[in-house]
Amino acid sequence: MREIYDWARWFRELTERIAEGGETSLFEKAKQVDWNGEPELLKHGDRGIDPFSFIYTLAQKNTRYQRPRVYPSVTACFELTAPLPDLENDDLYLFPVPPAVAIAVFHDSRNFSPELLWRLFGQAITDEPRIDPTTFREVLKIKFVAQVKLTHALYLINPNYFVPVDALQLVPANKDTNLKGCDYDGFMAALNNAKRTFPGCRGCELNTFLYSHYMSTSPLLKPESRFFQISTNAYGSDRWEDFDRSNAVYTDSSRQAGDTGLWETAAAGSDGRGAPYPLTEPSRGDVILVRTGVRKGRAIGIVHRNDYAETDGLNEKSRLHVYWINKSEADFVPGTQTDRVAFSEVNPHLATYRAFRQATAYRPTFTLTDEAIRDRNGPVDPSTTHPLNQILYGPPGTGKTWHTVTRAVAIVEDLAVGAVTHEDRDSVKRRFDEHREAGRIEMVTFTQNTTYEDFVEGIRPVLVGSTSRGAAEPADNEDVGGDVRYELSRGVFRHIVDRAKQAPDQRYVLVIDEINRGNIARIFGELITLIEDSKRIGEDDEARVTLPGSKAEFGVPANLHVVGTMNTADRSIALLDTALRRRFVFVEMMPDPFHPGVSANADGVDCRKLLAAMNRRIAVLLDREHQIGHTYFLGVDKLPALASMFRTRIIPLLQEYFYDDWAKIRAVLNDNEFVQVSEPPEELVRRDLVDADRAVYSLLPDDDGRWISPTAYRAVYETKASAEDGIAAPSA
Repeated sequence: MREIYDWARWFRELTERIAEGGETSLFEKAKQVDWNGEPELLKHGDRGIDPFSFIYTLAQKNTRYQRPRVYPSVTACFELTAPLPDLENDDLYLFPVPPAVAIAVFHDSRNFSPELLWRLFGQAITDEPRIDPTTFREVLKIKFVAQVKLTHALYLINPNYFVPVDALQLVPANKDTNLKGCDYDGFMAALNNAKRTFPGCRGCELNTFLYSHYMSTSPLLKPESRFFQISTNAYGSDRWEDFDRSNAVYTDSSRQAGDTGLWETAAAGSDGRGAPYPLTEPSRGDVILVRTGVRKGRAIGIVHRNDYAETDGLNEKSRLHVYWINKSEADFVPGTQTDRVAFSEVNPHLATYRAFRQATAYRPTFTLTDEAIRDRNGPVDPSTTHPLNQILYGPPGTGKTWHTVTRAVAIVEDLAVGAVTHEDRDSVKRRFDEHREAGRIEMVTFTQNTTYEDFVEGIRPVLVGSTSRGAAEPADNEDVGGDVRYELSRGVFRHIVDRAKQAPDQRYVLVIDEINRGNIARIFGELITLIEDSKRIGEDDEARVTLPGSKAEFGVPANLHVVGTMNTADRSIALLDTALRRRFVFVEMMPDPFHPGVSANADGVDCRKLLAAMNRRIAVLLDREHQIGHTYFLGVDKLPALASMFRTRIIPLLQEYFYDDWAKIRAVLNDNEFVQVSEPPEELVRRDLVDADRAVYSLLPDDDGRWISPTAYRAVYETKASAEDGIAAPSA
């Protein structure tokens, strides 16, 4: 079956024949080709025929009118065995085509060095090219040769390895780099970024996907793209080599269904539960996860054509044609595996999707898909490439600690935060506990007393003698006796770093609650530098230190994530230790009055409007960092619960915020009845001990009925200012 990269095989064989024959052979054969008119290539004598000029001239003939005449002639002259794709089908000749008016040769009559071009050609055609930077730069100096033209030719000479620079500009990892006019170093850096983004893929596969997705008016990956999985075991054997060669996948549905071979009666196979395989459902832009068995991934591709639905129907000749974007063979993380169904749709909540997602080899691909795809529960968080260091910060009661559970699970399982957020909370918490029990997640709370010895390692006293380790604890008044010796003890950070080093393919998470309450310099010491992205083990700027206690060499691996929480009401973000500000990504979490857990009708009180009105005033009277979080109102759907929460939590919080400035507290409550104002005692005024106009404030007694009066709460938000809150006043 002829496919979209047959042209690459043809060009590869052609350049190998050119290399084998050398200069003399190329001179002769170039003059034998039916060029459909004399090209510039033949106007400068034999020395004007070099491999770069020949290949680029051939690319210039890639038009529907010239290709059927020129390309078969080249096949005959060079005795090529690689088949040509359908000569009438432009979609099978997807490579750079110089305009008819462009100068296709790599020289002019005054400035030509064929030896230089042959030298670069010899370096470029090997399976793992080793280009000499000086040679590359010298070729760029030739008149009429520029970066784009040179890299186009390199791509055609070795389409398995090179990618043109204009396509490299489309790679997300290169998007912030200006490649226009870059020399050898810039080109190779961009090429290496592309190979990391699309592991195991050939240059022609990268180039085709990049243009089909990023330069198309209809990008391949889109919000409605779906995920499917397929096994390489088809027709009784592993068909991965055929999948790879043909850029297509398929399955033997009739065998899976127990049929004798007639697809029509097999209903396109079965998923083991009686349902047919959904082979007709994948469409252009859907993602195919390819596996071998249940514990090994083989590749990921993007559908560009579905024979089952579009042409051949349900039979053994049909294929799902794909653009490969990741051809890494990878074992899944221990403890994870896929379903055993030969072909099925998957989503972020199923084991097969998670198995691929958690494998380190496939992370670059999910970074790409997350930018464009949303799951059925809504948008996928684009930050699935989770920051190594992040701090969730905001006022009290905004769910920061609650969200660390979600984020920790998302990081360990390599899922988008948005996807995990929409999952059942009990399931998320259960998985969090399982990961914590397995040592993949650790939690610690910083206080003013937390030290380096607590966090990393330090010397601790151990009692020995009459009460041995493991014996029952003595009574408070018992004379223990014995001696004291000192041992080196590892802290939580040292423990999880050691575990992360032992399992580099697994993600680990350290959650630090109230990170801003600790003395960062005292807790981290010199290790604060090691958590930087660029200083992690394996990075270009890797750093290690010698620990003062154990004298062990210590570094932080790149698979350890640190998630902190910070209550901005305790310490302003502006005052946060600069060591943290430079090394952490900050994720703001503000009150959400429209949170589904905040009641819009608690016995006649709209808690959403109540919270929004109070926070609007607090932000003006104090600052936005001291607003009231929505978690205070979660589950409050009756007046007694609302009254209790106000008396025991909201009022004390406002007292703390405003340092018992009751005038401002009354302003936050819109002068409702909870805070009473009275005049000072007359005898103190008579003695000139207080001013007569001084206000005396007091809270309503706990048993006062106004605490459970809906009118008192509605008075907080039923004002003309409600319109400024963006929330309409209730009609009743």
